[in-house]
Amino acid sequence: MNHRKATDIFLLLIAILSPFKMSGEENLVEQRPIVGIYSLEIGRRSVLATYLSPLKYSGSHYAASGYWTKAMPFNPQKAIMEFEASVEWDNLFNPVKTARMIGLDASFSWGLSWRKRLPMNFQITAGGAVEIRGGTYYLLRNSNNPVQVNASGSLDIVASLSKHFNISRLPVLITNRIRIPSLGIFFNPEYGETYYEIYLGNHSGLIHAGWWGNNFRIDNLLSVTLDFGKTAMSIGYRYNLYTQWANHLNTKVQSNSFVIGVVPGSIGLKKRRVSTTEDRIYSIY
Repeated sequence: MNHRKATDIFLLLIAILSPFKMSGEENLVEQRPIVGIYSLEIGRRSVLATYLSPLKYSGSHYAASGYWTKAMPFNPQKAIMEFEASVEWDNLFNPVKTARMIGLDASFSWGLSWRKRLPMNFQITAGGAVEIRGGTYYLLRNSNNPVQVNASGSLDIVASLSKHFNISRLPVLITNRIRIPSLGIFFNPEYGETYYEIYLGNHSGLIHAGWWGNNFRIDNLLSVTLDFGKTAMSIGYRYNLYTQWANHLNTKVQSNSFVIGVVPGSIGLKKRRVSTTEDRIYSIY
């Protein structure tokens, strides 16, 4: 009888304590912080835009960009959202420095990627994005057609490979991120067609289906991010190549840039006090 009473008392204690355990688990809050990287870049760019000139122009390239990423609620360990926006400005000259070209470009993209963590602190991501780009090149000495308008929309392939490690007590994340637009549409006038003719109603042959054969671009960013705890700093190198061919007109843009950025709130690699009520899931590593 004593053994049976002891068993009953033990089961009664489990029944009493179980609700408190479940209540603690229910109070665990999942945090999915947004990681934002705000960057400036400076470098060199060359542009061949045969609508404006048969000569290649080259000079300085400047850009400001923002990149935001966050773990998705439906599968935060594997699905991540990425949004990116940038504004670029170019100051270019012909080979003998007798003519100047100015370029202005802006882009916006939103995408979804899947990630997989690998041994030795490696991570790979792969997914797709929708991108919209628009801008102009203005040739100051051309009085007939001084402006070339660039506009496109595309579905992009995006992927990255990253690894985090420590240098002494400083967490470091090294990442290579690549973007390749694959299918889309872009604007390109007919050979010799002026924008005044387009204004008057000549709209045929302006919109073209884009693929790697006539509208190829690759944007590759290699970066190193240092996580100081309350904030982080990123430095890197960006290579950008863009080629477009339609209506016997060729556009080729190539740039090499140094990139420096800041990450408010850090990227989460710096170890902090562990909270028993929070589960923080960072999307960048």
